[in-house]
Amino acid sequence: MRTVTPKKELNYLRILFFTFGLGIMSWIPRFPEVKEALKLTNGGFGSLISTGALGSLISLLTVGYVVHKIGVKRVLYVASFFLMATLIILTTVDSSLIFFFANIAFGAAISAFHISINAQGFNYQDRTGKFIITQMSGVWGAGALLTALISGFLVDRVSLHLHVGVLTVVIFLIQTVVIKSLAPELLKANQDIDVDYKIKELFSGFSFDRMVSFGLICAIFLEFALGDWAAIYTKEEIGIKSGFNTLPYILFTVWMIFGRFTVHYLVPRFSLERLAVHASLLAGSSFLGSVFLARSVFANNQDMAFLVICIGFSLAGLGSSFLGPTFMAAANTRSKHPASVVIGHIGVANIVLAFILKWIVAWTAQATSLTIGLIIPAVLLLTVPFFAKALKSV
Repeated sequence: MRTVTPKKELNYLRILFFTFGLGIMSWIPRFPEVKEALKLTNGGFGSLISTGALGSLISLLTVGYVVHKIGVKRVLYVASFFLMATLIILTTVDSSLIFFFANIAFGAAISAFHISINAQGFNYQDRTGKFIITQMSGVWGAGALLTALISGFLVDRVSLHLHVGVLTVVIFLIQTVVIKSLAPELLKANQDIDVDYKIKELFSGFSFDRMVSFGLICAIFLEFALGDWAAIYTKEEIGIKSGFNTLPYILFTVWMIFGRFTVHYLVPRFSLERLAVHASLLAGSSFLGSVFLARSVFANNQDMAFLVICIGFSLAGLGSSFLGPTFMAAANTRSKHPASVVIGHIGVANIVLAFILKWIVAWTAQATSLTIGLIIPAVLLLTVPFFAKALKSV
């Protein structure tokens, strides 16, 4: 039987993580166009976008079980196809109803792909002893960064549906080839012979690790919020024209990638618990300070306001970079379940909390301003130190 060397397997995993970020984030910098096509207010658009959480919830409750039962390969093939198909629909329709159902399917496909590749990543870690999950998150971020750069360049040059359509088809073909090549090492059905899950145990066996779940959502919700609102914020609140309005999000992503690829240099000198405390305080305070200065001190100076936002977003990306992957690693270490099931369990709690928080941000922005709405994820980051002791197990 054909085998894949650990080095090749790691490179294939990098490709999957990279193309995953490249694909699912491709339309986010162009959200102003999507919102305009749907003819929605900030509150309505934010609420409609958050419906993807419904699909994610269904997927997170079931895909961990499915991966354990049938293996990673088939789940990856199906998820990759639906990521392509639904994203094409989302960027071509002007009907809120069609968008609603496509967005639910898109959320389900994202979570299915996420569970599968992270389960494979944890399996690789266990077999080789190499801590790669944070690095893989950095690779995912590199894909998100590249797609933000592409999107910023293509705004007002290439239509949204052509841009996303061509990109997602190419990504689907690449992922299909990689999944086939990686097949010999992909997790097979019932890999853990000591655990045999039955369908009823999806709910009876569900576990909720409060320290990890609350710490995780507080750590990563700024990334979620900026994914939804960064381009709209800089365009509507700061007044930056299309193309340049993606720069703060790009900087946020660049520094997030840098942090994920370099944090391992600090681990021998400082514990992850201590690093998480200081990093979350840096990220939250920097972001809060930048939006406050842009809104008040430099309200009449667009260039200075934009510069301050760019600096604040950069520091927020650096500070929050490794927090999410580290809490995920803590969840896997603290649980007795297989990695695919752990990712599903922690994801359910995360998606429910994110769904609630996204609605709060959207309607706070609608009732007041987007600046006020974005204060919420920054404040959540400042609470991460209360949950950092969960990282002692990593």
